[in-house]
Amino acid sequence: MYVAPRPRLEDDPYFAIRLALLCVISFVAVQWIKPVFPVLVVALPVGLLAAQRKRFDPKLAIGAAVFFIAVVWAMTLLVELTRETPVLMLALAFAVFTIGFYIVRRTGSPIGMLVVIAAALMSIMALKSPQLLFYFRDGFTQGALLGAVVIPVLYWMIPPATNAQNIMAPQLADGHHGAASLIRASVLMLLSFWLYAVMPASDMLLAFGAIYVLVFPTGKQAITEAKERSLATLYGTIAALIVLTGVAWIGHFAVLLGLIALVGLFFGSRMIDGYHPSMVYQYALSVAVALVATALSTQSPAYAAVMRILLTSTGAIAAAVLVAILDILFLSRKAEMPAALPKRSNN
Repeated sequence: MYVAPRPRLEDDPYFAIRLALLCVISFVAVQWIKPVFPVLVVALPVGLLAAQRKRFDPKLAIGAAVFFIAVVWAMTLLVELTRETPVLMLALAFAVFTIGFYIVRRTGSPIGMLVVIAAALMSIMALKSPQLLFYFRDGFTQGALLGAVVIPVLYWMIPPATNAQNIMAPQLADGHHGAASLIRASVLMLLSFWLYAVMPASDMLLAFGAIYVLVFPTGKQAITEAKERSLATLYGTIAALIVLTGVAWIGHFAVLLGLIALVGLFFGSRMIDGYHPSMVYQYALSVAVALVATALSTQSPAYAAVMRILLTSTGAIAAAVLVAILDILFLSRKAEMPAALPKRSNN
């Protein structure tokens, strides 16, 4: 699985500024597009830009956006065709989960992760409501297209200091790809039912963090990632509450944009030189903008959002622990099985 390295100030001194500007542009775009789920239009572009390192990489900004749109539309079609037969739909989702995890483990490519994320979220939405399924499809499309258009413009206007290309070096899993993929697909199926039960549609993008921990090669890494995601969720929640408090005191759109820009600057700079791994601050920013967008569009109480986040983090940690236990029970035992003895010659 590929994890982006920490951005370097000498390579891109304007990294945090670019993130802050994109956060502002995304909230402005929400006012113009007026999507059913503003969280998708706000959070997806931020995630695409935060994954960039060194010079602009069109594969990550444009290629990933286009591929994700294609996967989301394909999953929408498959889910819609099988929705009347829930058993068939769930079996299809399980098969797609397995294939996605296998791609990640075999190649380390983020393509497998995008397949898993799209399949899980679209399956959960189909179980909730057919109409929500199409709203989510359109929201994903709008958010991904916004990122694919705005991110290249921002890099053209504010280029990084280096012209070097970031070389991806994914960490490959050690063997047992099929068995390990089946284990993770099974756990993800259980996690999907948990998220279906505790998460409303407006907060479903937060489920990304819970699902993401399962793509890591080992159970130990999944547990570490779950802990870091929980910490990031805490940071993002605190930042969102500060923004919402400021907007409640001074209810002007300009105040919202200013506070969102400060949040983007803060977490973007922490990605460069923060105490924790950069992914903690990257996910914290995604959580912060997602919570603010959700709260402003649904008028849901802040404590309710916090409770849902706690439930999501609980599900992520439980899923990671379950994967670690199943890996020990099945993969370790499989590795310890002695090779078959050679056949004895009759001569």
